[in-house]
Order: sequence, then structure tokens, then C-alpha cells
Amino acid sequence: MKLTTALSVGVLSTFVWSAPALAETSVVDLISPSRCTLSGGRLTRCAIPTQTLNATPFTSAVPLRTTVRRVLTGNCSTQYPLEVTLTPPGNPGTRYTFLGTPELVLRDLDRELIASLELKDSSPWTNAAAFNETCRVSLNITWNEVDVDSAAQAQTILQGLQGTLATKIAQREHLASLVEYSAAFDYMKTLSNSFLVDLNNETAHALHVQALEAGPVIFQAAMGCGGVLTAEESITLTNFYFVLGSLGDPTKYHHPDGSPKTLEELIGPAALPVIQKLSQLSEAGAKEQYQAQYLVAAQEAAAAQAQVDLATAQLAPWLNP
Repeated sequence: MKLTTALSVGVLSTFVWSAPALAETSVVDLISPSRCTLSGGRLTRCAIPTQTLNATPFTSAVPLRTTVRRVLTGNCSTQYPLEVTLTPPGNPGTRYTFLGTPELVLRDLDRELIASLELKDSSPWTNAAAFNETCRVSLNITWNEVDVDSAAQAQTILQGLQGTLATKIAQREHLASLVEYSAAFDYMKTLSNSFLVDLNNETAHALHVQALEAGPVIFQAAMGCGGVLTAEESITLTNFYFVLGSLGDPTKYHHPDGSPKTLEELIGPAALPVIQKLSQLSEAGAKEQYQAQYLVAAQEAAAAQAQVDLATAQLAPWLNP
């Protein structure tokens, strides 16, 4: 743990470095002899300068809040409702009547880290007010605390981040499957077409035609060559006849003009829309697109995991008291 103290014009900042977050406090002097004129036992003509207060930035996975606490000592009785306006970057200002309000909680619109605050005197009565010489008023600003008050709140925050992580992982795995499928579909289509070439090339077409023409002759030879073929030879020739029939009609793999049919034509019209849709997943550039999307999804999943890990550490005081 490292304790650091820094003093700027009217602002004392103290912060303690510790994992997983940074607890930091700034002290701003509002009413004191350094801000007012001391005369006749009274503090008069006070002036609160406009100033920018800066916090030390750090990474957070959980909502944060900044708390402003008024510290008052001595006799600070006055009829005037003195106030300052505190404005974070990109957020509307909040008016703080500090003499009558002990504490003010500030939150960024997105409940993220507040990097700085503009403190501005927004009361017309500051210069007119008079205080007993014992009066001292300052603000203690505790920057960017975890905005959690109970174990239930901590659990809700963590569950939300875990849900986001689950979604990111599912997206990553879906894209990984698309990358793998695109490559597999290309391979299977190439393999199918290679088999198809063996079925519908010119030699195969001639074999289909000749098998159709020679079938009756072979059958007649097998059945009517008594004395020429032995019984075993006749059976062999008969079996050959039936095997030729399995080649099917020449038009099964070829058009009437003898040109070969494509794989899409062979599978039939019912399956064609499915093949066309699947083919789009592996068309030129698709695989590269899936790969690029997968890399982005993988980075987002890793970032979501880091958020869960960081939130678990930040919320540990509530989750594991």
C-alpha cells in the first residue's frame, strides 16, 4: 500500500493506492482566515475561488460515487445560505448548501469515474456573510468509491456483468463455429464434386449407356447359353447383369444431351435452397469476414471476463465480508 499526499492552492489531496481500486480524498478550504478577512474577532468578506479539483483515474468495472462531506468547527452561525456548485465533466452542476447540508453524493450520469470537479461559489451572500473568528468550514471530497451499500446490490452488479460475459462468449463461439463450418463446407463440397466427377465424366456416361444397351444381351447370355457356360459361370454372369442395373439410367447423372449434371441438380429442388444458403456462408470473402468478426468477438469476450474479474475483486468486501 502506498500513501501519497499532495497540496495545491487551498486543496489537500490524500489517496491510498491499493488493489483493486483507489481511495482518494481531497480537502477544500471554504471558510477560514485564508479565505476571509479577520477583523475585530470576525471573519468577513470571504471569497471562495472557482477551482478545478482533479481525481486520480483508475479502471473500474462497477458503478462509482463521489461523496462530499462538510467539515465544520467553531461557531459558524450566519443568516446566509451559502452554497457552492460542483460540476463534473459532461454532467450538470449540483448546488450544495454546505452550511445546512452535511453530505452530498455525486454520481456521473453513467455512474462511471468522475475525473474532476469544478467548484464554484454560487451564492451572492458569501462576501456579505460574517462569522465568528473560530469558524472553520472545509469540504472533504472522497472520490470514486464503489457505489454499493449491501451484498444484494453487489450480487446484482456481478450477475449483470456475468450475463454480459455469457452473451459475449456465446457470440464468440458462434463465430468460431462459422469459421470452422465455412472451411468444412468448402472441403466437403470439393470432396463431393470429386466423387461427382467420377460419376458423370465421359467414361462414366459411356458406361451407363452401354450398360443399358448391353443389359438384355447379358441377361439372355446368362439364361440361354446351355452347355456353353457352367452353372457357376452362369450365376456370375447373372450377378453381373443385376450389378449393371445399379448404375441406373444415364439421365440420372447427365442431361439428355450428355452434359454432366451439377451437384445442386442431383440433390433435387427440395434441398437446393438449403445448399444455396449454406454456400453463401463460404462464398468469396465470407470466411475472412467471419474470421475478422471472430477476432473482435474474442477480444470483447476477454474484456468482459476482465470486467467480471475486476468487479469480483472490487465487490469482495460485500460478497465475502
